[in-house]
Amino acid sequence: MHLKKFIPSIYILVLLVHCFLLWVEESETASITKILLMPLLLLYLSEVLAPTKIKSFLPKKLIALAFLASWGGDIFLLCEGNLFFIAGMLCFIVAHFCYIILFIKIQPLKISNAFLPILGGIVVLIIGAIIINHLAPKLGDLYAPVVVYMIVIATMFSSAMMISSNTNTKRYGVNYFVPGAALFVLSDSVLSLNIFAYKNVFLGVIVMFTYGFAQFLLARGFKNYLMNK
Repeated sequence: MHLKKFIPSIYILVLLVHCFLLWVEESETASITKILLMPLLLLYLSEVLAPTKIKSFLPKKLIALAFLASWGGDIFLLCEGNLFFIAGMLCFIVAHFCYIILFIKIQPLKISNAFLPILGGIVVLIIGAIIINHLAPKLGDLYAPVVVYMIVIATMFSSAMMISSNTNTKRYGVNYFVPGAALFVLSDSVLSLNIFAYKNVFLGVIVMFTYGFAQFLLARGFKNYLMNK
């Protein structure tokens, strides 16, 4: 019996436990469950990331870097203060750049199929602009970094939608990458509102629940794509 087969179930269990701990405000224990999430996904991906296992034109080091950068972001955001927030945001910007490159590798931009992906990116930008406008009085020096982050995640979402615009890659986009990117957008939107405005326990649970499943869907998408290739 291989332990790796149970990693998805273990990951989901840890995520649900983490969300419960947030709900009951056991923040110290929740910190432990949070930092377990990305290593579990890396372990889940280890089969396809191993150098001698599966060869692909998809840069597997970028996949690893995306989840390692996300792990760094998770750790920095456990700490309070603007410097830690900026460090966490920079980590996630690195992760999103990795995702953007990987998505473009899977399905390069084609003008003939670009309408819906571009429209999707614009919708994310509009939503982000509304949120930033609402939070502007409270952002202070973080206004510019938050705007940059919004542009990056909108680009990530748009590039994920490109995958679903091609017949050969559509199933990966529809089943994994687009819903994963959408959940990431939702998670970050709620996170910004919660950090700078509401500071609500329930919203904190929503942030981690959507983020956890976003990363899980992206990891499954990359693994299934590489395994099938």
